[in-house]
Amino acid sequence: MTDKPFKTLAEQIEILRDRNLTFKDEVTATQYLAAHGYYEIINGYKTPFLDIDGENFKEGTTFEDIFALYYFDSKVRTAVMSSLEFVESFLKQKLAYLLAEKHGENYNQYISKSVFDAGNVLHRKIPEKQLFTDRDLLFSKFHQICYKKYDPFKHYKQKHQNTPPWILVKGMDFGTLRTGIFLLNRKDKKILLNRVFNPNVVSYLTDSQLNNLFSELILIINKYRNRAAHGGRMYNYFPDKGFTFNNLLHSSNGISKTSLSKSKKHSSSLFILLHAIRLLQPNFGHITLEIGLNTALKSYSSKWESQIAFVLSEMEFPSSYIYDDKN
Repeated sequence: MTDKPFKTLAEQIEILRDRNLTFKDEVTATQYLAAHGYYEIINGYKTPFLDIDGENFKEGTTFEDIFALYYFDSKVRTAVMSSLEFVESFLKQKLAYLLAEKHGENYNQYISKSVFDAGNVLHRKIPEKQLFTDRDLLFSKFHQICYKKYDPFKHYKQKHQNTPPWILVKGMDFGTLRTGIFLLNRKDKKILLNRVFNPNVVSYLTDSQLNNLFSELILIINKYRNRAAHGGRMYNYFPDKGFTFNNLLHSSNGISKTSLSKSKKHSSSLFILLHAIRLLQPNFGHITLEIGLNTALKSYSSKWESQIAFVLSEMEFPSSYIYDDKN
């Protein structure tokens, strides 16, 4: 017997009643618990509604209050995933174009030690597979993509005996894309960053600052992407890695260096991610995230307006943030 035994839906309802939670519609609540899970709804979103004892719910709290926050967060998660898919596609096409333009469309020309740096030595080398460095591992993943047994990879290999860059990037996961960009030789990487960021960003930052901003952005995108893909709570998620302070990203959006250094604000949040994506050249990522977040906030406020101030605070959005043009 475990300390967390299985409970039927009826027992779950009773547990919540015993913890001072009320139900406007018990039948629908039971359906939601069956469809989405007690752990996902209650354990994931109960905290704002708990009384001072940390166990029972505040007087007057309903199941519908908790589910509304859960549903709001699901919309936030969808917005994050959709926007980052656009950013990922944008980066893939920028990389593919650069490789083809500078090194040709032939696989054996652009997948070269002169194009990609070695990176770090692997902690666990695999001599029998000639895997000693980050680049060896990257090239191994590229090789696997080329020999995928479905189209367009199969078609290009059989009909053209080649996998050009614009086909290779279609088979990359985000981790492989990230590594590929990081290992680009210095000259090519500089060209890529100049094409990825808006011209005003490129002219404002030094090469070192631009490279650092991009490295941090890619890492943080990866963390948000993984969090969203695994169904994690999004609205108040703050990655353990953030952005180094810079005026373009922080000061211009009302976030001071002091607030970051004193940990009054996280150095990465959905608000900062939104504005970080805006620094890139047009790719639909920023507008998709902004519309998605605004739609989620507007929908939530239509019935739970009293919770909006709390939600914006938890998200570290400005209290004056305009999510509805009618406000």
